[in-house]
Amino acid sequence: MQSCKSDLVFDHIAILARTLEEGVDYVRDTLGIDMPPGGAHPRMGTHNLLLSLGKDCFLEVIAIDPKAPRPTRARWFGLDAFDEDPRIGTWVVGASDIHSALAGRQATTGPIIDMTRGDLKWQMSVCDDGKLPLSGAFPKVLQWPDGPHVATRMEGRGCSFVSLSITHPEADTISTWLDGKLDDPRISVESGETRIVAEIKTPSGLKTLR
Repeated sequence: MQSCKSDLVFDHIAILARTLEEGVDYVRDTLGIDMPPGGAHPRMGTHNLLLSLGKDCFLEVIAIDPKAPRPTRARWFGLDAFDEDPRIGTWVVGASDIHSALAGRQATTGPIIDMTRGDLKWQMSVCDDGKLPLSGAFPKVLQWPDGPHVATRMEGRGCSFVSLSITHPEADTISTWLDGKLDDPRISVESGETRIVAEIKTPSGLKTLR
């Protein structure tokens, strides 16, 4: 339970892909499941697939939507410049009050903007150039509308979140900001070469996403 306005909770993992088809193949090969449907983000010219990993967190595969008009701004998640095999690009935390949570940090995280997917509306920090803070190791921050978490609307297919390990040379920057805001033993932040690794429990056993 969130106890103060600036508290953060783990929300989701974002897998970046050049196309949703490539993302589907990566998740199928790694977790042994097919990603359920998602939706489109008109403001960013992207679309996604979504898998519940519990009642309050999920896995997202996101890519440029080839059918959408090119947006007038840089796409989020650094997708304009993404040309690699699918991988975890970043992680996302939820805030009960995003403005309080990001007070003094928007130079790093980017301004807070309004986003939509279908009839869903939320707020999220997005850098003007679309890039991910600290190469994705620093979490993106969002605030969902009041009510049941969006993960409750998604298919789970027998998968659940186990742990997330974030490694980065500037780990202290991440840890200092999270201190007193995020209390989740499933999340670890350590110094080292940039890497994000997630463990997911699936119907066929414990699997690792990178």
